[in-house]
Amino acid sequence: MTNTRVALATAQWVSGAEYDYGADDAGYYGDEHRNHVVRGTFAVRETDGVRLQIASLGYRTCRVNGLLVSDEELCGDWTRFDKLVYFDEYDLSALVRPGENVIEIELGNGWYNPSPLTLFGKYNLRERLAEVGTPAVLVAVTRGEELLARSDETWTYTLGQLTFNNVYLGERRDLTLTAGGPMPVVARENTRELERGVVPRCRQLGRERAVRIEQREGGVLVDVGRIVAGFVDLRLRSREGQVVTMTFAEVVDDNDEPNYDTNLAGLVGLSTPRGMCPGGPGAPELAYERDVVTCVEGESRFTSQFCTHSFRYVWVEGVPAEDILSIEGIYVHSDVTFAGTLETGDAFLDELLDAARRTKLNNIHGIWEDCARERLGYGGDMVALFSSNAYLYDAQGLLDKTLADFRRDQTERGGMPETAPFMGIGSEGPAYGEGPLLWQLAYPYLALQADRWYGRRDLLEREWPSLRRMADYVLSFDPVELARHCLGDHGSVLSQGFGGTPDKELCGWCAILWILDTLRQIAERLGEEAGDVLAAEESLRAQIVDRFRHEDGSFGDGTQTAYAFAAALGLGDAAELTVRLAARIREDDGVLSCGIFGTVLAFDLLHRYGFDDVAEAWLTSDGDPSFRRMLASGSGVLAEEFHAFLSSYDHAMFSSYVQWMYQALGGISIADDAVAANRIVVAPFFSKLTDHVRCAYRTPQGELVVEWRRTDGVVELEVDVPAGTEVALRCGDVVEPLPAADEVRRARSSARA
Repeated sequence: MTNTRVALATAQWVSGAEYDYGADDAGYYGDEHRNHVVRGTFAVRETDGVRLQIASLGYRTCRVNGLLVSDEELCGDWTRFDKLVYFDEYDLSALVRPGENVIEIELGNGWYNPSPLTLFGKYNLRERLAEVGTPAVLVAVTRGEELLARSDETWTYTLGQLTFNNVYLGERRDLTLTAGGPMPVVARENTRELERGVVPRCRQLGRERAVRIEQREGGVLVDVGRIVAGFVDLRLRSREGQVVTMTFAEVVDDNDEPNYDTNLAGLVGLSTPRGMCPGGPGAPELAYERDVVTCVEGESRFTSQFCTHSFRYVWVEGVPAEDILSIEGIYVHSDVTFAGTLETGDAFLDELLDAARRTKLNNIHGIWEDCARERLGYGGDMVALFSSNAYLYDAQGLLDKTLADFRRDQTERGGMPETAPFMGIGSEGPAYGEGPLLWQLAYPYLALQADRWYGRRDLLEREWPSLRRMADYVLSFDPVELARHCLGDHGSVLSQGFGGTPDKELCGWCAILWILDTLRQIAERLGEEAGDVLAAEESLRAQIVDRFRHEDGSFGDGTQTAYAFAAALGLGDAAELTVRLAARIREDDGVLSCGIFGTVLAFDLLHRYGFDDVAEAWLTSDGDPSFRRMLASGSGVLAEEFHAFLSSYDHAMFSSYVQWMYQALGGISIADDAVAANRIVVAPFFSKLTDHVRCAYRTPQGELVVEWRRTDGVVELEVDVPAGTEVALRCGDVVEPLPAADEVRRARSSARA
């Protein structure tokens, strides 16, 4: 008898024969390295209570007696594999039978066996990741305390039909290939730390059918109507050995031809102001997202397995349109639990909300990603988008893993990486492995939000030693030197392409202040001593005011970014600075010109201090730039930038307006000092664009519902408050505090608006 956790830990990692791609890894791109399918058997007398624990290096699909163990996709979390591997557990009771049972695991490269493609011309994941290698799996099958099987040297493997698979570049599947074998596995003792997975698993979560299948010279253009991040599902009449190629694009050009530039992996092959972006030895000239299937006689079907694509259009070669029986795009993303709903009553605002939701989901596959051509967990995006994410879905699992990812890659002196997990990028960071300041901010910022939104003091306590190390790291610098390591307010319409951002120097100083302020708040929540952090914060605030404040009360270059940072970080009277911010936006033709950080700060400030009309005017503008123009193609998702210079067309970078929609239209704001969202400010903006809004948000205490309706110029507001929640209700000029109670209660108010 043995404990199931111990059983998994004492199993052996098994794989097929080690891949050898040559000295420069150029052989990775060939068809000689088929994927592996490992196989074991186990016997049972009773079928109830049989359980599987499984972990993998790379992606996997698992079957028992030929049946899928689950409907999950892309199984095998990206992590620092040398430090920790996540495992999953499944009930096999419905799949096993008395007697002998067969378990098969098909392996894919995932993030454990990346290509040597040089992302952005310089980042080779095979060199930058802490560990890479041939995909492998660790398995234990138990019933109660009885160990039924575990992976070891007695297992075998065969060859799969994938001759190539890569998370960026796609898959090549030959349906005519047979398995061969079986052959003995390569087995290794387990020395890795194992933890149960905490992130919601990826699943197939909806489909888009082709709305156009058009024969063209040299191929077939397929349009599935909206941009999908996920799989393609193709059925066709075919001949033995027929080769069909599918190349994926988010957009078409002015001639209605696929434009692949927006999702070329790592920009490889694209001409940029810095020159042609190379891919390294053996790499394709252009790093397309492309799937290839070699068909069988009669009818063939191909569905992606180990690679998602971001696409609306598919260019299909090797088959005429008349032989395509069906082709669909399948949404695949982490199956998050939705936390909020908002009905605005205005068609375009609802379209905006839906576009943000779709874009965010399109870029969650076990981590918070940015877009298909990068698929990296950038800390800066997490800071800019956390609140808007959390209003839409329960983010606890992603928070848990992301914080651990950051901690595991903390540098010896205490700095944090630019991405989590770290993959080698360090744009303008103080040292290798240390990201720019507003990207490093993600670590303390997410830890603070974990307690504020979900009451996860356990995560604060778990991370505190590393957070304290980060504080010492920041305090070890002269701010004059440290402030230089900042990318500024990234993404502003004022700084297209590779230019500088608004008020970059001021942003650098404010980034240090933001980090210190966040660390100090965490220390206060935990009751930890952080007097040195508080003293440094107060001193730095005074230095920033002395350095950047002008006699007329403006800061830095007087940009919207400057006012947003100054107001949010207490560099002056926040209400007065927000008045200036609103005035500056109006002067700029109503365009909110901040980058991703200034934007999220500005939305919050405009709501707090009564300028919701300014925010709404920007969101509903039909000028240039505007969200209306961004969404005009009907693809249903957001682009990376308003003037799409080398931009992805499936990128959530500017979706932070969701936060404003929930706070202003829906009236729900999580108080700054909340724990598990137990303090709420309800202060709706009674928009003239609609007469009825209903907003619901599920807090850890229960569902909070705010609904308002306008009739003959009078607005009636109704709020359902869950037990254990304090609410400050603001309706017009009326403020009504509702202290926490032991039961759900309803509050009503009315005002002329």
